[in-house]
Amino acid sequence: MLHFTLAISLLLALGTGVSAECEACPNCDYENISIQQGDACLNYWTCSGDTISCYYPSVANPGTWNTCSYAPANDWALVSGPSDICFPYAGINSKCQPGNDPYNLGIPGCTASYGLVDEGNSQLL
Repeated sequence: MLHFTLAISLLLALGTGVSAECEACPNCDYENISIQQGDACLNYWTCSGDTISCYYPSVANPGTWNTCSYAPANDWALVSGPSDICFPYAGINSKCQPGNDPYNLGIPGCTASYGLVDEGNSQLL
């Protein structure tokens, strides 16, 4: 009976066009690697409670990370991290794809505690 109820709930959600939205880390930060490579891009994220932390390779200190953390207070504004490198706000992803989006607004809660994204140039440093 439980499987039947879950199946019906899923069909109703899909049929009514309900879509999840997630808070997502910005793809890249403001720390420029070079004109050709652009800014340092997201390598991984963590989520704990209602805070998401986004990790970008440091250009100034190779082998270390710039951490940008965001929380729901003030519309997912930056709560810690270098303001000259981090975006002032996290972003919204309407597709809420597993592995890429740390915080599901529909639940609300973390989609996982950790996600490896490995964007573009995130391993070049």
